Amino acid sequence: MEETKRVEKRRFVRLETTIPVKYRACQNDSIFSGNFSVGRSKNISAGGLKLAVGRHNPIDTKLDMEMELPNNVLAYTTAKVLGGNDEQINGITHRFDRVVFLEMDDDVQGTLTRYVFEGLRKKGMNIR
Repeated sequence: MEETKRVEKRRFVRLETTIPVKYRACQNDSIFSGNFSVGRSKNISAGGLKLAVGRHNPIDTKLDMEMELPNNVLAYTTAKVLGGNDEQINGITHRFDRVVFLEMDDDVQGTLTRYVFEGLRKKGMNIR
């Protein structure tokens, strides 16, 4: 019997990693202070992330986000919630939102892309 291969629909490869993320409903201002919730990534790519949240954000909610990358690089972006799900991990329910990045500075996106590919290489993944 022929084995069925899973077709990957994502445009970006993902790295399973935990980084701190601050997020809030989009305020349409460039001041990143106050009123942020704090979460952590479960995985991340140059196009989005899976975010651990205290409670789910409604689908299509636009978010302001601040991610803490290695070497104390803070990445600021706007993003949109695509959906969410609950997962059981060691008997505990965790809430995750799937988030796609909408706007990101080119330098920050380059840093994020390098972070993902370096992380995958360290895990032994053969990425081109």
